[in-house]
Amino acid sequence: MLFRPATLVALLMAAANVANGLHFYLRDGEQQCFLEELPKGVLITGHYKAEEWREADKRYVENPGITVSMTADDNEAAHRVMNQKGGHQGKFSFSAGNPGEHTICVQAHGAQSSGGWMSSSVVRFTLDVDVGEPDDGGREAVEKIKSIADKIKILNSQLEEIKLEQKYQRERELEFDAATSSIKKRVIYWAFIQLSIVGAVSYWQLHHLRRFFEAKKLV
Repeated sequence: MLFRPATLVALLMAAANVANGLHFYLRDGEQQCFLEELPKGVLITGHYKAEEWREADKRYVENPGITVSMTADDNEAAHRVMNQKGGHQGKFSFSAGNPGEHTICVQAHGAQSSGGWMSSSVVRFTLDVDVGEPDDGGREAVEKIKSIADKIKILNSQLEEIKLEQKYQRERELEFDAATSSIKKRVIYWAFIQLSIVGAVSYWQLHHLRRFFEAKKLV
């Protein structure tokens, strides 16, 4: 079954104001579809519940044996934006990536598979939905990207400053190492000169004492 005159979003928004949500009926294996013009980026989320008519109780009751298939197709782009299978109740969501006509279909299976249940295989489908607002054409995403880009620029600037500081520190360390090495060389050089002077003085003194003792005929 295909609903073309009434729009799904109008039905869903009207259903959002009703305590029990939107109800429609279908038989086991029957597919029911809606056509809807959706703006770009509109988000549709909600809950669903499929209940089976129980003749013995004269009311609709939950049947865990029912499985539900839900699909949503972007007709303009020939692209399926939702393909969901679940139990007799669950959640669903999809968003329109492109503006245009979308087809949303619902199908229930297994209404006759619960043994011992006297059923006419009629399923009552309940939708409680929330229709989001269309996006702003990506401006919010662009602003977020710009914000992230600005933060990255700041981080890059700080990183460059850190690199320059590290380079300066390395240059200072190299200068300090060079100065230390030069000082060490000078210390060794002066120590060698001092040892040479002390050795020369000691030799001269010993030589002078020897000649003195020889002159005095003490040795």
